[in-house]
Amino acid sequence: MTRILILTAMKEELKDVAGLPATPTTSLAPFAVPVWKLQRNEAEILIAQTGIGPINASSVLTSFLSNHKFDVVLLLGLGGAVDPALKLGDVCIATDVIQHDAVCSSDHGLEYMASGELHLSLPKEKRKPLKIKASTHWNQKIDSLLKNQPGTVHHGIVLSGSEFVGGTVRKNLLKRTFADALLVDMEACSVAYLCEKAQVPFVIAKTVADTTHSKPTEEYVNFLTSSQKKTADIIDGLLA
Repeated sequence: MTRILILTAMKEELKDVAGLPATPTTSLAPFAVPVWKLQRNEAEILIAQTGIGPINASSVLTSFLSNHKFDVVLLLGLGGAVDPALKLGDVCIATDVIQHDAVCSSDHGLEYMASGELHLSLPKEKRKPLKIKASTHWNQKIDSLLKNQPGTVHHGIVLSGSEFVGGTVRKNLLKRTFADALLVDMEACSVAYLCEKAQVPFVIAKTVADTTHSKPTEEYVNFLTSSQKKTADIIDGLLA
């Protein structure tokens, strides 16, 4: 039996999932987080709506990892493009995750730190890399489930932090700082960090909800539906 945990920030993400009960199967205490359980063939999937941001995501995931064993953790939902090549409705599957707001500030400027790790007390050669690597094996599986869907699937670096990046000036700054980055979100850094600590494979698959070319706050609402459909396709494909 393959056991999969799927996290989404918002309940709207789950709207089009086939066979999903109208009411949650259970609730994750003490957070009152709704949880659905789906089982078919050799797959058992738990789906939890965490709420927005890394604190919500890390709280929920910590509870799950403390009480259950999973073959993979998937974070699905929306993100904002920082690379101009990404278009609305495209999907970005993270090869690596970087916490873009893990910084050490001094009079000499900013130094970026690995999520949750020592920095100044270590010589540079002993500091952990900024990137947290996602599962190549599971990334390929999720990619295959999106082959026939509208939009292009991109693989690359996802930036993440406690910031809704809603302006082109900020996006351009992040792109200049992390030249290979494709997309930015809020939950991926906590999911990647905790899964790495627990040695559980993880996938971050985010639908582009706003681009580098226009007003993110307007595009975000319009492309929620696109993300719903792709989330449903991934979940239905895993069950099949």
